Amino acid sequence: MPVESWKRNLYTIFIAELIVIMGFSFVVPFLPLYIQETGNFTTAEAAFWAGIAASSASMAMFLSSPIWGILADRWGRKPMVLRAMFGGGIVIILTGLVHNIYAIIGLRFLQGLLSGTVAAASALVATTTPRDKLPYAMGLLMVAVFGGNTFGPLIGGVLADRFGYQAAFFTTGGTLFVGGLIVTFFVKEKFSLSPGASAASLAGMVKLVKSKEMLPILGISFALAAGPAIVSPIISLLVKEMSPGTKAATASGTAFFLMGLIATLSSFVAGRISQRVNLKKILIISCMGTGLLYLLPMLASNVFQLTIFVGMVALLLGGIMSTTNTLVALVAPVDQQGIAYGVNQSASSLGSALGPLLGGALAPVIGLKPIFGVTAGVYVLIGLLVARLLMGVDLSKTRTV
Repeated sequence: MPVESWKRNLYTIFIAELIVIMGFSFVVPFLPLYIQETGNFTTAEAAFWAGIAASSASMAMFLSSPIWGILADRWGRKPMVLRAMFGGGIVIILTGLVHNIYAIIGLRFLQGLLSGTVAAASALVATTTPRDKLPYAMGLLMVAVFGGNTFGPLIGGVLADRFGYQAAFFTTGGTLFVGGLIVTFFVKEKFSLSPGASAASLAGMVKLVKSKEMLPILGISFALAAGPAIVSPIISLLVKEMSPGTKAATASGTAFFLMGLIATLSSFVAGRISQRVNLKKILIISCMGTGLLYLLPMLASNVFQLTIFVGMVALLLGGIMSTTNTLVALVAPVDQQGIAYGVNQSASSLGSALGPLLGGALAPVIGLKPIFGVTAGVYVLIGLLVARLLMGVDLSKTRTV
């Protein structure tokens, strides 16, 4: 592919993915509040149903991610990007039109089936970029993902408080359509089906998942995704409970903004030091440290403290995200990178599905603040899991990553 073509594709996908991820994360701070208003639920009931809604989307993505990966190898990667962006946009707009908790949960499940823009965009970038430029290209794509997740919740919270939940849903759907149109008209892909792809993909995926190198990574990815998902349904509800007069969507959006910004910076730092420090050590220290940081929100006595403490839990999250993604690349063969990231996303989605379900179920029993303590315990256990499961995995190549 000519130099101009791969660069144009990369920068176009960067812009589209930044817009789309920002749009997807608009709903993070106000979805529990929308559910509470729709069903006239108490705070505890809203936390439970918000957990169900969040877990349904992630469970659907867990089921569909490997299938979309196989179809991408057969039909092309660009169609998968368009499917995720346009399909997600339609479902989110429909979510703003319904006023029934069961319809919301059903649409969230459908959104999980259709979405998955990060994996689709990563595959498209990987197959349209020269091999020696892939580290730069993937790094730029992650900037789009982290940037979107950083600014999206803040903007979404302000939109919901100022213009209402329905307008925020419609705006979200519109951003996804914009991203899809950008990819449609400006991204070029010359796709050709590789010989034997239709026969080898499923068998290769099963073999990779069962390998002694990949299986521990998938278990860790599952647990790491479950940790923050446990508290995601309850942050905005806790804000409202602590200060009923506060604009809860805006305050929780600010907390998610701080988390995203700090995680982005810590991910950059972890990427630099990983050239000199073993990835397993970085992952263990990051998990243990994050566990301790998750205890801070339990000490908050007002919304300002809660916002700051929630943001601070991301001080070491960047180290966790960057090292786990690097480990996937290290333990998987070069010709199975796409499958590896597909099943890794599936494992993460399963964690994201069960995490909010656990958080929502625990809220009526133990209260909102103690859920942060549960998450702290999860991260400490992950640190021990890393030390145990990766003990026999050769990570010597991490010094040159």
